[in-house]
Amino acid sequence: MKIRKILLVLILSNGWVKAQQNVDTKPNFIIILADDLGYGDLGFTGSTQIKTPHIDALANSGVIFTEAYVSAPVCAPSRAGLITGRNQVNFGYDNNLSVPLPQFNPQYSGLPVSEKTIADRLSELGYVNGIVGKWHLG
Repeated sequence: MKIRKILLVLILSNGWVKAQQNVDTKPNFIIILADDLGYGDLGFTGSTQIKTPHIDALANSGVIFTEAYVSAPVCAPSRAGLITGRNQVNFGYDNNLSVPLPQFNPQYSGLPVSEKTIADRLSELGYVNGIVGKWHLG
């Protein structure tokens, strides 16, 4: 009889511990940014010409963010806007010039280190962050 009570307590406490672990779990998420990718260029958005089975699988098992607009017509400033959550013109990153114009101010070359990125903000919340691919922000 004593062994049954001990087993019952162990089983019930194990379920409680598992329930507590699930409460504190942060969701994982991935942001995929592709230069010059149109909305209709992916299989899950209707493309029949371009095959994207792996991206389609991610989309089918996750959340799709469809109301996005770029904040600049070229890649680096647009990327700066995405990772900071701010309009990049506000911190001087409004072009993608490889050769600066004569009136170009060198202090605006790349993403200012004073700008907080989504990775900075997520780190404050206990997330581990990583980036793969093109940085191109100075």
